[in-house]
Amino acid sequence: MAGTGNSRGPWGRSRLAGLAPYLFLAPYLTVFLLFFFLPAVFSAVLSLTNWRIVGTPGFVGLQNYRRLLTDPLFFIALENTTVYTLAIVPTMALLGLGLALLLNQPLRGRVVTRLSVFASYVIMVSVVGIIWRWILDPTGAGLLNFYLAKVGLGPLPWLASPDTAMLSIILATMWWTAGYNMVMYLAGLQEISPELREAVRIDGANAWQEFWHLVLPSLRPVTFFVVVVSIAKSFQVFGQIYVMTQGGPSNSTLTLVHYLYVAGFTWYEMGYAAAIAYALFGLLFLVTVIQFRLVSREAGGAGFVRADFLVRLGLHALMVLVLIAWLAPLLWVLSTSLKPEGQILTLAPRWIPQTFTVENYLEIFQKYRLERWLWNSLVVAGSATLLGLATSVPAAYAFARLRFRGDQWLFLLVLSTILVPVHITMVPLFIGLAKVKLVDSYFSLIMPTVANGFGVFLLRQFFQGIPRELEEAAVMDGASRLGVLLRVMVPLSRPALTAVAIFLFLLSWNDFMWPLIVTNSDATRTLPVGIATALGGGTVSGQSIAYYGISMAAVVLASIPALIIFLALQRYFVQGITFTGLKG
Repeated sequence: MAGTGNSRGPWGRSRLAGLAPYLFLAPYLTVFLLFFFLPAVFSAVLSLTNWRIVGTPGFVGLQNYRRLLTDPLFFIALENTTVYTLAIVPTMALLGLGLALLLNQPLRGRVVTRLSVFASYVIMVSVVGIIWRWILDPTGAGLLNFYLAKVGLGPLPWLASPDTAMLSIILATMWWTAGYNMVMYLAGLQEISPELREAVRIDGANAWQEFWHLVLPSLRPVTFFVVVVSIAKSFQVFGQIYVMTQGGPSNSTLTLVHYLYVAGFTWYEMGYAAAIAYALFGLLFLVTVIQFRLVSREAGGAGFVRADFLVRLGLHALMVLVLIAWLAPLLWVLSTSLKPEGQILTLAPRWIPQTFTVENYLEIFQKYRLERWLWNSLVVAGSATLLGLATSVPAAYAFARLRFRGDQWLFLLVLSTILVPVHITMVPLFIGLAKVKLVDSYFSLIMPTVANGFGVFLLRQFFQGIPRELEEAAVMDGASRLGVLLRVMVPLSRPALTAVAIFLFLLSWNDFMWPLIVTNSDATRTLPVGIATALGGGTVSGQSIAYYGISMAAVVLASIPALIIFLALQRYFVQGITFTGLKG
């Protein structure tokens, strides 16, 4: 009976108080266990078999792993993945930092430029692949080759040559993802105290000294986060390669994840595919540990450049170049979508169509079920976002405010969804869903994306910054733990919730490999897969695909929903990232 008189509601000091953290975590951990942890364990077992979908799997021990050591395609994929990662990670970190520093200045037009750069990130990967196949078309109709030829530097074979195919993938990825890193660094810059920057200037520091001794060290947590996430994403590159090159020509763009897809879902060697997935996990884990050790050994605000006329003029000129680089491909897509096919393949690209037409838009709906793909994507992304928030919010609150046995280990386990490649779960998930006849269903598309450690991490960071006095006041008024969460924490967390909602929506909206594997009909096929399979065809040599007008019309229509959502919520998105702090 002791303690019952002091209980404040069902989550107060009663026996349930000790269970509160686990009850808050239960929804998230249930999804995590069913759709991530258990499939990952089963994948490890599967990697020790020779199963090929049909028949009884036979135990072969480490034979699949020994095969990796003698498989030339595996080493080609490993080399290509390493080259891609080494090129992308430092380049994207520097590019994101540079864009953030530039667009943090009080320049006219910076808002439009920011939106243009980040707008490319919200476009789905299959759309990005089709855009850049068109821009890099090896014929005279390709936009980039046309202008390179004008200055005597082209044309180049781009996707058609093993020497330039990977460079083409890197260029497309840089344009696509630079906005993500830019927003992370912009959020970090807002965390630097204006008073501290003013004190540094009073002490006589010039712009370079201020950047080197104050700004850059202050951005170290953001840089660490950006680099870790970039490495994880780079090791798992798949979508743009599938759409642009299919791993060719001559395996020059074959990566580990693409090879996993071929082994598992083209050759149907499920055991070998699982071994490739765990090899990928081992490599990524090793790189991450090395990075953490290197960092552990190392012992919001205005722009850092002062406003003299020449500097500001140069910054404006640089901003215009950035705006052109990110906006031009989107304008070219829109222009192409409004041209008759006869104008598109001319040797002199025209930005303004000689004859405007909407036939491409009408034809896309006549030939393909674009409206169904769009509806499927909206249902899947919307449901995954709502379920993700419903499970992440209580889990993040438990990790931020409640102390319980095993909390640190559980939090690290949740964060593993950020660093552990999801591909180690795909083969077991596909097998399990096939056995219960849930392949090609909304369930199979939605549930595996719900448990996302990144959302829990961001919300936990935000919750930790809310004063405890507000919670204590609510408890004094008789609120339970659940009441505190719903009436205090959630209303105060609107920016963070919006940021997480956008991330979860884009994660599902842009998801490509899993829907490609698990859908086989228009009834459930999502927009990225529908566009890639219907309009992203072509040969691995990178030659032109037909019907560019229809393809670009589909690209425009596919990009509109995500762009509308981002433009409507972008203010809350940047605030949410800023307020979370990204600090350990």
